[in-house]
Amino acid sequence: EVSIGAEIVEADALVVVSHFKCHELTGFGGALKNLGMGCASREGKLSQHSTVAPRVAVRYCDACGQCLKACIHGAITVAEENAWIDPDKCAGCGRCITICPQKAISVQWNEASRTIMQKISEHALGAVKGKEEKIIFLNFITQVSPDCDCNGHADAPIVGDIGICAATDPVALDQACADLVNAAPGSPGSAL
Repeated sequence: EVSIGAEIVEADALVVVSHFKCHELTGFGGALKNLGMGCASREGKLSQHSTVAPRVAVRYCDACGQCLKACIHGAITVAEENAWIDPDKCAGCGRCITICPQKAISVQWNEASRTIMQKISEHALGAVKGKEEKIIFLNFITQVSPDCDCNGHADAPIVGDIGICAATDPVALDQACADLVNAAPGSPGSAL
């Protein structure tokens, strides 16, 4: 079982548009990563990145109780000075992360690369379920950054712009894009 966003589950068809780039945990990120991570619910995204409940940074927490009110799983306790999350009760929905006004709650980035790739693949399969013949994938191989687009900054592209590739098979598409990037000359002065 995987947790996919309701809009994706309810959609009749999908047009998956992805920026093909490097990624610090998956090597490259394209159609599969966009499909698996991008179509996952908040709970699905958290489960792909982490094996445990979010953590509370005690130095930022002021025990306001907003997370306690937001947690529908009863996983949060607020003591005199800070909140605490019980990992055995936490469902990994991430609601506490988004509701915390002090930004004291965050994902524990502790998942191994191989496991993340497996979880992304599982979520990608969940996202396409029932739509297998009604999906097109487009990868833009432009501004190929050395890290994930989720980072708050973009570094110089590692290769020049290559173009746009399309397919009905996300695995074949990502492989073709990886082959094109690997065959391209590296950009001078980039992280490459």
